[in-house]
Amino acid sequence: MDKVQVWDAVLTRMSEKISRMEFHTWFKKVRISEISGGAVLLSCPTEMNKNWLETKYHGMILQNIKAILPEIDKIFFNVDLTLADSPSATPQAFEKAKAPRKLPNQPDVKLTGDLKSRIVHSKFTLGNFVVGEETKLAHAACMAVTESGSKEKKKYNPLFVYGGVGLGKTHLLQGTANEIIRRNPDAIVVYTTSERFINEIVDAIRNRKGDELRKKYRRVDALILDDVQFFEGKEKTQEELFNTFNDLFEFNKQIIFSADRPPSELVGISDRLRSRMGWGLSVDVQMPGYETRLAIVQEKSKELKLVLPNDVQEFIAANVRKSLRELENILNQISAEVELSEMSPTIQSVGKMFRKLNPSEELETSDGAKAGFAKSPDEIITAVSEYFQVPATELLGNSRKQGIVFPRQIAWTLCKDILRMSHESIGKDFGGKNHTTIMHGIRKISGLKRKDSTTARHIHALRKDLGVK
Repeated sequence: MDKVQVWDAVLTRMSEKISRMEFHTWFKKVRISEISGGAVLLSCPTEMNKNWLETKYHGMILQNIKAILPEIDKIFFNVDLTLADSPSATPQAFEKAKAPRKLPNQPDVKLTGDLKSRIVHSKFTLGNFVVGEETKLAHAACMAVTESGSKEKKKYNPLFVYGGVGLGKTHLLQGTANEIIRRNPDAIVVYTTSERFINEIVDAIRNRKGDELRKKYRRVDALILDDVQFFEGKEKTQEELFNTFNDLFEFNKQIIFSADRPPSELVGISDRLRSRMGWGLSVDVQMPGYETRLAIVQEKSKELKLVLPNDVQEFIAANVRKSLRELENILNQISAEVELSEMSPTIQSVGKMFRKLNPSEELETSDGAKAGFAKSPDEIITAVSEYFQVPATELLGNSRKQGIVFPRQIAWTLCKDILRMSHESIGKDFGGKNHTTIMHGIRKISGLKRKDSTTARHIHALRKDLGVK
């Protein structure tokens, strides 16, 4: 194999990892000028080209050269200005542009006639969703939905899944869609986003095709709508969804919604539609605790074929605090770094990634995470009860004594801030109180915390007791 053939073989291997545009920008004029003594010398047409390949593609190039010539363990770069004017042969892998990939916010699949669904990715299943205490109920509800036969009355209809950004709602919804289709391949399952649904309504109004749109959505066996909080204030869309809901519900078709908060807190949604969204079962998805996050790190690492030392796994689980998307982001960065630099990740290298993502946050040791973070309302209730010397039963009761109300409201505030619980969930855990009562109490404590040093000191001490900074 001569130098030209070796380089063509290397580029062909790299064609799965670099785009046609990257090839034409950085590789088209590059040549192997020498192979000698376990090393390869690559010549580049410009200094910029040389510097870019050295810093961005060194690991990838070496890895693919070694696959062709296993004895190679070093690559060097130089500049050969004559290459700028040399004719360039393009490997077959880059001759034609690859089929365009669908943009993340545009993919769809035609089901029947003019009925389309957002692509439901096969990687999302209910089987590979890592279940923890914080997501156990939501996962069980989604599984129960898939087990309902087409003729029997739906168990939870509608199912309403809510929680903050990046906590796994989309995984649950798409996993449910996949499981319904697996159990019944003939089922027409439409998964779509609020934005896409709104655009369809606007298009139907503009082109006077409202009847067609109505008939289209009445044909589905399961309608799954993601992020319905964006329907707030969209009266026409709400009206259409209300009518669609009534028809699907009447014919025993499954309806699933997701949002960032429960139906009762969707203030810009009409009362009649909000009421229907709450007819079935509402379940929340919370940020997983340390142990569940560690299990997710291990599961996602397997998917990426990434081998991580135990201390690095624990470090990642300890410091992902806002969303699971942050966790995936870190793992993707580690995967890229391992591939390009061929160096095993360490706590120090992963720590640099976290600091870039969240410059203002202190990094936590895995030991601190295991021992410290409050994981449930019960832990907060116990801590507040012991701190203020108030029986836990009183915190859950309805006493209006100031000595009880104040600690109770602090407990609500800690549940909201630390566990990211919704007002409705807090109300359920504190004796079935109305979410507006919870909202009022938390606002009161938040206001006091800014003005009253004693209140601020109480909260600071309790957070410290609970292991939260």
